Amino acid sequence: MDPQSLPRVGPIINASKDIIGLFRPYFSIAGKKVLCIGYSEAELVELIEPYGPAEIVCLTNWADHADAQVRRHKLVVGDLCGRTCFGDGAFDAVIQLSVQEHLHDVEAAFVETRRLLRRGGHAAILFGPAWSCACGHHLYIDADDPLLNFVQWKIPAHAHLLCDKDELRDWYRRAGYTDPVIDKVVHWFFEAPIINRVFYDDYVQLMARFFQLVACEVMYQELPPEHLALLRQKFPSRLDFSSYGGKYLLRA
Repeated sequence: MDPQSLPRVGPIINASKDIIGLFRPYFSIAGKKVLCIGYSEAELVELIEPYGPAEIVCLTNWADHADAQVRRHKLVVGDLCGRTCFGDGAFDAVIQLSVQEHLHDVEAAFVETRRLLRRGGHAAILFGPAWSCACGHHLYIDADDPLLNFVQWKIPAHAHLLCDKDELRDWYRRAGYTDPVIDKVVHWFFEAPIINRVFYDDYVQLMARFFQLVACEVMYQELPPEHLALLRQKFPSRLDFSSYGGKYLLRA
């Protein structure tokens, strides 16, 4: 399929990062011990500390990432997809910001998250993009180029699902890009290890398998009906291609 024939669907809707504020009617972290994953120090100050937790512990798996520069709270390096150093039921809440889409084993991470929570504890999760959304490839080569930066929302919707490598190469070549840049595009679309390729429907099933769903707010992009029909025809076992991810409150 020619990427030129695909729609551009624009920015995501419901993109606020304040998941604790969103779910305030259903739970509170005031006076509780919380594990935060994926938060920079500035995000902790803005999005977690105002809600009054008794203790914040941070977990990171990327030593060179901003969330590994936390100094205000205890920081532990570890992989959520395996058994971390914390004991069973060590936390009242586990809060994740843009973590799920980067995990190499999503199911294992849900198992570990469940282990870390006390009975009745909560997981508050924001994630995106899911592989099945319009910009699920996470292409990021040049921040200023709308065809090389997925968060400018100008890349043809679902080109990573509906076009093969040769079709993408031809389209980028016609747009004036050189072969070395095109090689990077193909790598980001299909091979880059920093993002997984899990469909949104699979995330929903995994959350339901390991937790009770308390509340959620989906982040999404509006799709033309004919485009959605095309995706469902190509992937008959899948239904949701508009959800970019979302915010979920889960109870252990």
